[in-house]
Amino acid sequence: MRPLMYLLLIALGLSVCPDMLAAAEGHWGTLGVRGGFAVDTKDKGATQYEAFVTYILPWELRNRAGWGISTKVGLTAGALRSQGEYGFIGSIGPSFGLGNPGFPVEIDLGISGAVLNRDRFGTRDYNGNEQFISHAEISYRVLRDFGLSYRFQHMSNAGFNGSPNPGLNMHLFGANWYFDR
Repeated sequence: MRPLMYLLLIALGLSVCPDMLAAAEGHWGTLGVRGGFAVDTKDKGATQYEAFVTYILPWELRNRAGWGISTKVGLTAGALRSQGEYGFIGSIGPSFGLGNPGFPVEIDLGISGAVLNRDRFGTRDYNGNEQFISHAEISYRVLRDFGLSYRFQHMSNAGFNGSPNPGLNMHLFGANWYFDR
């Protein structure tokens, strides 16, 4: 657990103090809520609900038309329900946004360290409180300050806790509020 804790502390430090690393300024990106359900029948009935916030880091790569890649750090806190039992789930980690600030659709790809307050939900054992979440998300900015999103995510212990490594695949749907720059 120590290596994961160190990585989480480093990621938190980088997200809170990006000015120490670059002269350019970062800014808050989105604040929102999302919820969804499990993809696989082995996790039938599993649901997740969470609040999230993203911080846009000062590093990006764009062409003259504005298309390119932005860097972000995301933070989430919420509830995971499986087999009728609830638990806390929280995550922090980097992601890359693909798109153009002038275009309403953005694709977001990332991986996060996650923490569960319990690893057993009824007979379902996720084999460890420390998990990793990888995701692919598409966001559509409906209005200047509001958007909708769909996210596919996979949670797994990545084999660090030995066997079994059951994983959990989720469909999540979100409402996003955008901060003004």
